[in-house]
Amino acid sequence: MGDRRKSKRIRSKASSETKLKEDKLSELPDPLICQILCHLPTKEAVRTSVISTRWKTLWLWIPQLKLKTREFPDLDAFLSFGNRFFDPTRASCLDKLKLIIHDDYEEEGVDVASCLTSWINAAVKRKIQHLDIFYEIPTSLYNCETLVLLKLFWMALPDAEFVFLPCLKTMHLQHLRLLPNEATFERLISSCPVLEELRIEGDVMSDAIALRVSSRSLKRLTIMTPMSDELGGTRVVIDAPRLCFLTIYANLSESLIIADMDSLVKLTLCLGWFGGGLPPAISWFRSFLPRVLKVRDMTMSSETFELFYHYSKSERLPQFGYMSRLHLTLYVNQLEWLPTVLESCPNLKSLAQECTDAYNYNEANEICLSYVPECLLSSLEFVDIQDPS
Repeated sequence: MGDRRKSKRIRSKASSETKLKEDKLSELPDPLICQILCHLPTKEAVRTSVISTRWKTLWLWIPQLKLKTREFPDLDAFLSFGNRFFDPTRASCLDKLKLIIHDDYEEEGVDVASCLTSWINAAVKRKIQHLDIFYEIPTSLYNCETLVLLKLFWMALPDAEFVFLPCLKTMHLQHLRLLPNEATFERLISSCPVLEELRIEGDVMSDAIALRVSSRSLKRLTIMTPMSDELGGTRVVIDAPRLCFLTIYANLSESLIIADMDSLVKLTLCLGWFGGGLPPAISWFRSFLPRVLKVRDMTMSSETFELFYHYSKSERLPQFGYMSRLHLTLYVNQLEWLPTVLESCPNLKSLAQECTDAYNYNEANEICLSYVPECLLSSLEFVDIQDPS
């Protein structure tokens, strides 16, 4: 009787150990496993091919891929991997793709551009939605019907007669090496009927006289250029009547032209003007301010705040009657200008102020404000004085 009970316990223990050793992951359907693999780094996803015969090719079907040349021993290995993954005979869907090609991996006699063109063509056929490229792009990308997000870094935009990106909502352009002409850029933007966010960052090397941002759907626009440049000598013309959020980091002369923005909600300004001098900056300001009078939330740098003050010395600041929130970054010696700027915000409810040199307490104590702006007595509800230290 005792031997029989002992035998049952042994069988029960063996059965439990067998269940623990069962590969539950492999019981999942292939599409779900591929979704799990796409959360791993590319190298780790490929290593799962040694698990079993079934897993050998599963990584080729993952819907997201990030490829960097520096993660491969040489360029040949990188191209071989890419050619296998982007086999045109495979009909799998590809949602996200990020390609980073470093210059130090380019070799003579290897047509990298041709390989990448075939890869991107394959991605377009697989209904790519999110594309992030640090290299050249083929013109076939200009007619991708499924693309939702496009990020281009340090590349020359190819010219194309026909562009249509019907689903593109987000576009980031960083450090464009070459823009062939005005029509190329304007066509790219205007051919995205549902574009909502556009970000232009870094140098724009272009022979174009003007970059025209013309969009009836655009809601968020960010322009960030080096403060040492005046937008690369190229004018930027913005015509986006539905724009709600505008951010500008730029050294200005009269190189930025903006149409009326009645729908603008939030405006962030970091405007350098020392290179071009004060007169052209004030001239630009004179035409700019009337177009943003309905903004409700404004953030400005110390340089922009100083430009507001210098403008007020030549003529009266316009009234920002819709503005309820204002965030300022100032130097201590600029505090005495605060009443002048606040006087143009009669309905202000929230004021946030940060002094970049808040350690200079002695100078701050010596500042005496000449008068109290109306908004401090009638509408202001919240004040946040921030110390960056």
